[in-house]
This record gives sequence, structure tokens and C-alpha cells, in this order.
Amino acid sequence: MSGDERAWVNGDLVLSSALLHELHLHALECYPSECCGFVSGPASDPLLLGKAMREVNEADKYHALDPATFPRTSRMYFKINELRAARAFEHGDKVGEPIKVIYHSHCDAGAYFSKEDAATFASDATLMWPCAFVVVSVVEGRIAETKLWVHVPSSNDFRESTLTVR
Repeated sequence: MSGDERAWVNGDLVLSSALLHELHLHALECYPSECCGFVSGPASDPLLLGKAMREVNEADKYHALDPATFPRTSRMYFKINELRAARAFEHGDKVGEPIKVIYHSHCDAGAYFSKEDAATFASDATLMWPCAFVVVSVVEGRIAETKLWVHVPSSNDFRESTLTVR
């Protein structure tokens, strides 16, 4: 699939209220740790999001193994297994349900796209994964906000985009 067919990379995505509820539920279940996962959708409707796939936040695993290199825990950031991520993207493309979003939550903070998020997903002005990003803010155990973020082409920056719920 070419970059031109991946309209979801540029944002303005649509998801059902049931899917939004599923993302929120995952964020609440993981709180006070950050949740993470993928959202796929039909290739035939580039802006439609359909199915959430939960992933394990491996931040605590890495922190326990090497706290000097990985000083933050799952309360402060998320780490998705890169091999599982690559396989999920590959499988989604193969079955016509590409991964369109990587989602994660922030604990007791806003639904902003952090410098750490940006550094993880863009390098040398190139988007590392062909998708958009949803951040769910959980404050004191309650959903505070949900925002969609997309890569700004030819940069390492991200901008907020429109997330429509139907």
C-alpha cells in the first residue's frame, strides 16, 4: 500500500463510540500505569477505525532489567514490543485491516503528544510507523480527554487532528 492510500496518517479519523469506550476502558484498567495498543480499520475506508488490539506495556520489564538505561516505569511511559508491532502492521496490511493508530494513555497528565512520544515515532523527519496516534488522559482514575495526533511531514513534529466519534 502506498503512502497516498494511507490517508489515516494525516488524521481526521472516525471511530465508533463503542471503540472509544474500549480505549477508555483499557486506559482505566491499566491506571496508574499507561496502556497501549493498536487500532486497525478497513483498507477500503481509510478514515474509519474499527478494531482495538491491546498490547502489553513493557516499560516495567525494561526498567527492572536495566533501571539506569530505562529509568521510567509504566506510570510515566509506554514501551511496545517492536517485533510484535512489526508483525501486527504486516498482518493488518495482509488481511486488508491495516493498523491506523497506535494508542496509549497518560496518567494524571493531559492528552498531549510528549517529546518522548515524538522521539519514539519520528526520526530524521520520517514517521517510523505509518499511522496516527491517540492519547487518552486519565486523571485521578477518570478519563479527562482523548486526542488524535498526526505526524507533520518533513519534520519530527506532531500536530493535533480531528477525531470524530459516531
